[in-house]
Amino acid sequence: MNILYVNFRSFSAKVVLIGVLLLSILAKAQLVTLHFTWNWSANDLLSKEYYKDMASAHRKLDGYAVTRTAVTKRTKDIYIEPNQELTRISSGLASKKDDLLKFLSGTSYDYIKYKYPIVPVSPLSGSKLSNALVRRRFKKKFDAEKENITNYLDTGNYIPEGERLRFIQQALDKVIRVTLEDETY
Repeated sequence: MNILYVNFRSFSAKVVLIGVLLLSILAKAQLVTLHFTWNWSANDLLSKEYYKDMASAHRKLDGYAVTRTAVTKRTKDIYIEPNQELTRISSGLASKKDDLLKFLSGTSYDYIKYKYPIVPVSPLSGSKLSNALVRRRFKKKFDAEKENITNYLDTGNYIPEGERLRFIQQALDKVIRVTLEDETY
């Protein structure tokens, strides 16, 4: 007859392990854990000098920060206020923005449309495709200058008003030269 041999040492270890796992799962699911805190402090004698050095350095930096803040507040009028001037645009220049953009996309381009018609004026002219390409080239240049002028009139750009006027004048001069097909720009 065959006798079933059971190694009780390994069997009991497995049973205990499974029992501990089941209890830990059930304990986490069923029990509320309580945390206790004790107020106690330990003296760290070895790093006590380092803490003193850190505290004295912190006091020195606090004093330095207070003096720097006072200096910054006193110099606000010198550094910050002039920069705010760079973001202001006079009302006269702001009111001319629409006229400038209309000149770029309207008047100048209308002249190009008149000069290079797509619909042939006479039956002998057969350059419809080349006129469309010329118009597109001019439109591209006008749109680039229109974008430049819009950027010059943006208050986010820190430019003095005199420089804004000079840049706008240069852009308009370029548009006029392109319109008149003066290729020296």
